Amino acid sequence: MSTQPALERRYRSLLKAYPKAYRDAHGEELLSTLMEASDPQARRPALREVFALVTGGFAARARNTRATGVPWWADGLHLGVLVVATTTFATEVSILRMGTHIYLNRPIWTLGAIVLMVAITRGWLRLALPLALIAALDTSRMLFLDGYDHGLIEFGPPYTLLGQMLPFWIIVVGLAVLAVRPGKALPARSWSWLLIPALFWVAECIVPAFTLGYVVPVFTLTMTWQLFLAGVKTLVLGGVVWATVAIRDARWALAAALYLLPGLTFIGETMLLHSEKTLAYWGVLTLLVLASFVAARRTRQKV
Repeated sequence: MSTQPALERRYRSLLKAYPKAYRDAHGEELLSTLMEASDPQARRPALREVFALVTGGFAARARNTRATGVPWWADGLHLGVLVVATTTFATEVSILRMGTHIYLNRPIWTLGAIVLMVAITRGWLRLALPLALIAALDTSRMLFLDGYDHGLIEFGPPYTLLGQMLPFWIIVVGLAVLAVRPGKALPARSWSWLLIPALFWVAECIVPAFTLGYVVPVFTLTMTWQLFLAGVKTLVLGGVVWATVAIRDARWALAAALYLLPGLTFIGETMLLHSEKTLAYWGVLTLLVLASFVAARRTRQKV
């Protein structure tokens, strides 16, 4: 029995790592080359071919995310604001299950967060900027209004640490810079970015809540969740280094730096409360972001 059909199917599956436009233009040509160079008796691609196709597809997708007609720094700033917004509001919206009941804490805040994330995703700066400013002032009311806002904007959680307030102000400043930037309007981003908060909210609905002065989902307190989150962040920032090499500029490095800044600020404010392992972990994340900027500089010099 011929092994060629099985091998061809596996090659086609690996080629799905590439964007559809790339597959339509070069897929059949690349498949023919792979089949001609393969062992006639092979049923599976060699590991080096698997690695090359997956990494090549990742690089092609990274290059495909670049916004045309927009400078790298504006594209990176938009990405950074989007990452900060989706990851922040994923944990700042309370959709909780207490026993058999599911309830929404802070409904006005939740609605505003959803509209804000959609506006950022679609590049609607005139809508996103005022909403972001309201959210930033609201969460910073302990700093600016002594915890009392005279009933004007008390919708969201009140924070006392700069690291907790900083994500909201990064969103405001980033959107303000993008709003006054001359040139082509920002492109709409993929709706898949909104899966970040959506999946977290689904988990909040499934898992019971825990009350200790405030209500939090139980799973966020477990070591399993903390290790999972640490692993995801490390892999993603490692992917940023990879993407930076592929696209030869610092847009993803800038986005990663904006994402990491609030966490580093919070760690700095509460350093005495953290273990050496935690500090080492944040050191690794920082090194990955710095490596992204170094990679961007070196690849640009080679072009």
